[in-house]
Amino acid sequence: MLRSPVLSFKVHIMILASLAAYLCACTGRVPEQPGDMPSPKLAELINSAIAREIAGMDPAVLPGLLPQAGEQARRWLQEISQVVARCRYGPGNNSKSNLLEYDIVLASGEQITGVYSGQRCYYPAARPLVMRVQFQGGQVREVTTDGRERERPVDASLGEIQQFAERVLRADWKRSPTRYFRAAKSSDEVAREWDVRKP
Repeated sequence: MLRSPVLSFKVHIMILASLAAYLCACTGRVPEQPGDMPSPKLAELINSAIAREIAGMDPAVLPGLLPQAGEQARRWLQEISQVVARCRYGPGNNSKSNLLEYDIVLASGEQITGVYSGQRCYYPAARPLVMRVQFQGGQVREVTTDGRERERPVDASLGEIQQFAERVLRADWKRSPTRYFRAAKSSDEVAREWDVRKP
């Protein structure tokens, strides 16, 4: 009995997909999922870190930033439904490309995936803070993890928490720069600034 070429092709694709999934699992290429254990202290710390980041949005410190940048950041937070912090690959992968990334889901359903945190996931040194952060009304409502944050002192997590606050807020800087920054000067305006003969 002859097999249809289309059927044979589909069987090969299914075998290759299964093999790829198996290899990914063996090499740690499956992203680790956040646990479902609520962490009220973590929620409190993230809200405080976000407040510090917004307070630091000062045009005197960050030239080009608009005076209303802080208010725009608060509006951005109200658009967020949840953020998942996860490593690009799983715990079995110690490569330099295993980065800690954030997946942001907006109330509208829009998703912004793979926002780089600035941190690499290197499990032998320390387990990264993989978590699900639920927002409501611009505030962190709930954070769930597998409880790993309780294995070390609070102070040891503060840097990673502040980094989370900064990168989640700045994700909107890239998305909507005119909300936060003055328009760039034209080449003619820049040339006039350097011209000693300007009126």
